[in-house]
Amino acid sequence: MDRKSFVMLAVGLTSILSFSAVAEVYKCADGKYQADPCDETSKPVDLSNVGSVVKSGNSSSYGATDYGKKQEISSYIDNQRISREITKLENDRKRVIERRDQRMRDLQNGRRYANNNLAGATWQQSLAQEMAAVAQQADTQVESIDRQIEQLKSAAIK
Repeated sequence: MDRKSFVMLAVGLTSILSFSAVAEVYKCADGKYQADPCDETSKPVDLSNVGSVVKSGNSSSYGATDYGKKQEISSYIDNQRISREITKLENDRKRVIERRDQRMRDLQNGRRYANNNLAGATWQQSLAQEMAAVAQQADTQVESIDRQIEQLKSAAIK
């Protein structure tokens, strides 16, 4: 008997003898899962703790506990998404501050080259104005990021 015929016979017998089908899943050394054993020493993965949308027994068994689990999973996923967004915003905040600090150092270095005359004084004044603008822009970006982080934290489901 070839493999295809054997599988069809096994499926037919299984559906006749039992109303609940049990599938075995094997995890291979490469991390992939498959229905057939990977080698002679392969053992099926224990799936007893994995839930199912279709339940055996009466339909009233799908009730508040399943709905609660679904809500718990949904809340967990939402909180993980919010946590990732907060981490991204915190990293953005660090980058803004690092860019501001680097730009301020560059402008400070430029002040060293100002001559002690009217042109040098004008240049220093221009550099001071640019430093103030750089600081103001960075502060505005940081405040915006901080507001977004606070909104996300308040939206996190406890």
